[in-house]
Amino acid sequence: MNLQLTLFALLLCDWLLNEFVASKRKGKSNGHAMAIFTPGAVVSEIRGKIASSVFSRNRGGAIIRNRIKPINRRSVAQSTRRQVLGNLAASWRGLTEAQRDSWNSATGSFPLQNRLGQTISLSGEQLYVRMNANLVLIGESQIVTAPSPFSFAIFTLGVTAEDDTVAASFSVTFTPSALTAGNTLAIFATRNLSAGIEAPGSSEFRYIDDIAPAATSPANMLTAYQTVYGDPVAGQKIFIEARPIATASGQPGTPLRASTVVTVSA
Repeated sequence: MNLQLTLFALLLCDWLLNEFVASKRKGKSNGHAMAIFTPGAVVSEIRGKIASSVFSRNRGGAIIRNRIKPINRRSVAQSTRRQVLGNLAASWRGLTEAQRDSWNSATGSFPLQNRLGQTISLSGEQLYVRMNANLVLIGESQIVTAPSPFSFAIFTLGVTAEDDTVAASFSVTFTPSALTAGNTLAIFATRNLSAGIEAPGSSEFRYIDDIAPAATSPANMLTAYQTVYGDPVAGQKIFIEARPIATASGQPGTPLRASTVVTVSA
């Protein structure tokens, strides 16, 4: 048994080395084309991609699949988001040295987890872009110096939706109500999905609106949902994700999801 494990480990290492060399030859040796891993006896966990292979995990365990390049549909929302990120990356270079130093010094105060669950720190520029992109998303003014960490409220989330030709509805419920000062909830939602789906991928979610500080529950988001997806459809399931954002700084909190099967109004 030990011999079989050793042979498998050697074959895996040889395959990973070949994939790495292939990616280097194709000029894809930057961080976006590399996988990250946790060392074990050989390799414990791998996330990301090397050449044409993508390492991930689902409910069945660790998986390796062929990389499929998605079609770039260039929707209005996608184009706007890319423009925002590009503008923020450019504006980083226009900051004063003191302002950039404030972001570089603050990186350790805003840790986050990568795809392997490891705690990492962003660079000063990445932190600046991330927080200001969140501020742009919720319609707040951008900041040029790094803020202090914000303490988010603990909240609960729910959603109800009805399909009716006369009085359709789409409401998001939350606590605390009113929402605590300084907390904004950016609401993302899915299209009408099959009722059998339990865990949609992150790519299914689109931003529809936000719940501002001091707002009370429930929040009527029918128009916001219809603008992006159209009407809720009876018997289909809709998921929402609330992403807390500190209103003054753009610091993101831990997101929370909820779902509902669309009913027919009585």
